[in-house]
Amino acid sequence: MLAVVSWVTLGGAIPALAQQIDLDASAGAGKGAWRAAASGQWRLAAGSRLTLSTGLRLTYYAGKPASYRNQGSITATLPDRLEIDPAVFGLNVMIGAKLRLVKFLSAGANIDVAGVAAGPARQESGVALRPARGSLLLYGDNDRGSLNSEFFVAAAVGSRLEFRGGMSHYVVGYRATQGAAATRYLRFDTVPFVGVRWRP
Repeated sequence: MLAVVSWVTLGGAIPALAQQIDLDASAGAGKGAWRAAASGQWRLAAGSRLTLSTGLRLTYYAGKPASYRNQGSITATLPDRLEIDPAVFGLNVMIGAKLRLVKFLSAGANIDVAGVAAGPARQESGVALRPARGSLLLYGDNDRGSLNSEFFVAAAVGSRLEFRGGMSHYVVGYRATQGAAATRYLRFDTVPFVGVRWRP
């Protein structure tokens, strides 16, 4: 009997949880840098106007060759800055919050906290470069790897569709090696973005 009750309870819980998943896609570009992202987010109401969320986000970072800054060892072979042509995929756990301002209008923010990254290797001025494999939010220049964040205003169209727009602030990280020397190079970009969120 207990097994039957548990099965019925679970059968009701799974669809309810599925209804709390949002699918999201966004793209941003500016000043020779761009990124595109897709995510699945589980949302949790925290009061009548505040919604918290967490999930997985896949972001592709690219753009024109740009200056990346050394955040570790600066030597004759590992200079303060390097010109890098970025191409990085990052898969991260993200967290977010959204506040309903009026009936159909909300404002919110989200940020990647930890994950992994991959992409093609680069060679610049005799320095071997690869996307930093591990990503971790440590704030500012202490960040590791590649992380995305968004600050946005959202407009709902019905109960299942939402359009978003705002600014995306992100960091792209490379690990550099030259002989026994190793360091990391970071670049931060802030670009306008647009996005769409769908509730299945």
